[in-house]
Amino acid sequence: MKIRIKEKPWDLLIVALLTSLLILAVALTPESIWRTILGLPFILFLPGYVLISFLFPEDEPLDHIERIALSFGLSIAITPLIGLALNYIWEISLVPILYSQSLFIYTFSLLAYLRRRSIPTEELFSIEFEINPPDWENYDWIDKALVIATVGLLIASGGLAYHIATTPRTGERFTELYILGQNGTADHYPRNLMVNENGTVIVGVVNREHETVNYTLGIGLGDAEENYENMERLSDIPENYTFSLPSNNTYRFTELRLSHGEKWNQMVNFSIEQPREEHYKVSFFLLRDGEIYQNPVHLWIKVGED
Repeated sequence: MKIRIKEKPWDLLIVALLTSLLILAVALTPESIWRTILGLPFILFLPGYVLISFLFPEDEPLDHIERIALSFGLSIAITPLIGLALNYIWEISLVPILYSQSLFIYTFSLLAYLRRRSIPTEELFSIEFEINPPDWENYDWIDKALVIATVGLLIASGGLAYHIATTPRTGERFTELYILGQNGTADHYPRNLMVNENGTVIVGVVNREHETVNYTLGIGLGDAEENYENMERLSDIPENYTFSLPSNNTYRFTELRLSHGEKWNQMVNFSIEQPREEHYKVSFFLLRDGEIYQNPVHLWIKVGED
């Protein structure tokens, strides 16, 4: 059986079909192995192939090996460039990358087809190969053994690849706890306050535990490891948390239930009731199963009198 790509742009149609199938797989089957199978050529080969097809529609300048090598090399260069552009005009995540790279592939597939139409058929890039069943009777026992071993290795490799792609992988388990300044950056923290003057920070928690977790988020003066058992519950406030801190109490101000990958952040306003020449150590910490989880985050604040 002979397969020939010259008069008809079957290669470009296959590229467009594979891209469309990947979009459907991402939209309809989020956990399917087809996302991995279709995603690898989508990232590593197709962008470079359509660009090469557009730049070199003739058969002469490049042979097949050079086209394949350049397709891989250009794809590895194109994908990060698309991601860099997305960083400024949209965001770097699955859906924007999928749509933007698909648009690139569709666009250059169309441009490559239009260029091929302007070139005489005998000069067009072509792919032609013939598939014939093996003549098993003419093989000696060594060749037969090699064929059987090769087929067995291919089957085993395919099974191993399927197992790796479909087996859930659990990465490192941890929880992020952080505080930011009022402007949402890691600076402009309150450092000097008057008695009962509000200091404002943004407290954030991100669950990276690969499971849903119930946390208790607390704030208090001094070392959290020593004071966390002496807590009073503060009722939840819809938007901002505002409360004062006596010198010898720690307040538990909210409980969180976060699924894996879920992020919580909240503006927190706090004040300190007593002045102090030395700095107060304000501790932000998480409890899990009644014990301090991860390392507390500290903020040093000096409080003066009016």
